[in-house]
Amino acid sequence: MKRICTKLYQNLLLVTISLLLASCGRNIPSLQGVSDTVDKLDSKGRDISKDMYRSCIRATQFFGTPGSPTVFTERQPEEKFCDDNYKRVSSVMDNANGVLINYMKALVQVANGEREKGKKITFDASFQTLETSLTNLKYSPSPSSEAQTVFKEAEVKAGVAIAKFLTNLFTKELRRSKLKQAILCTDSSIQTYIKGEGAVEGQPEPGGLVAIAKKVYVDGLLVEEETSIRTYYSEYIALLGDDLRKNPLEFMSVEDKYNTAMDVVRTRKDEAEAYTKILRELSSLHASLKTEFVKDGDIPLTGAKFDKYCQDLFKSSNTKTAEKEQTQEIKPETMRRVQAIIDKHVKVIEPLLQKLNKQR
Repeated sequence: MKRICTKLYQNLLLVTISLLLASCGRNIPSLQGVSDTVDKLDSKGRDISKDMYRSCIRATQFFGTPGSPTVFTERQPEEKFCDDNYKRVSSVMDNANGVLINYMKALVQVANGEREKGKKITFDASFQTLETSLTNLKYSPSPSSEAQTVFKEAEVKAGVAIAKFLTNLFTKELRRSKLKQAILCTDSSIQTYIKGEGAVEGQPEPGGLVAIAKKVYVDGLLVEEETSIRTYYSEYIALLGDDLRKNPLEFMSVEDKYNTAMDVVRTRKDEAEAYTKILRELSSLHASLKTEFVKDGDIPLTGAKFDKYCQDLFKSSNTKTAEKEQTQEIKPETMRRVQAIIDKHVKVIEPLLQKLNKQR
């Protein structure tokens, strides 16, 4: 959605960028200007989240009997339904993404050596709030429908795991040797958060941010808005048919209003489509980086050894441990391949962002 979530896509890209900057000790040519790109995606993500509520409200403007003196009274229950359901959905989706995006923006500053010295950063309360808000978030497709859960349990756990990892980037020293460990240890959570648990390439996503955007926003709210527009203007023309036939200019005015309302829906659908494609591309980017680092064959991806390998990334900064943290220097040739991978995916993302910017 434009955090739907959320905003992990931006977060994911910024994490990768930041770690790469820290790994190389200098700016990578293929990543120049990517921070600006992430800011644009952040803005669009927030817009989609907010439009969940707005779309619901827009649909109520076409509810009721055209020309009826009670039409505004008829709309009140529908407006209350939007306030009671989608105002919270928009807020939570925006906040969930916004929290991670703020982490990422600060992370870029850390990677560039711009962190304020002596400033204590703690996010444990934010983790608890994030987990609770995502777990409890529900929506109803219509006033007569039963409330449905938005985030699945695995997606909530993935989001919280990523947030904990990001927080530790603030509270622990960001070392260039952490890139490989970060990619390998967070990839499972990132894939689940974006596409849902058990997602298969080339098939519809079973969950995650992509599926939520489609189910709740595109196939839910926007379809309902479109149906409301068609129904309202069809009834309006049927009611005033004779008068409209006598006054072609009036009919043209009605037709123009109909087309304007439908264009809003079509634009929003196009934006959501481009947005979900960007999410998929970011998911693919991270998976490609994981594949590159797996080639070393020195770390098993499951079992107790892998859990131990990853544990320091997710431990609270206050947790005392006698174990030495994992460090792995990355070879220059590996970094060159990583740079090529990022460059390839950014080239796919850029025209999608341009499409988003051209919509309005």
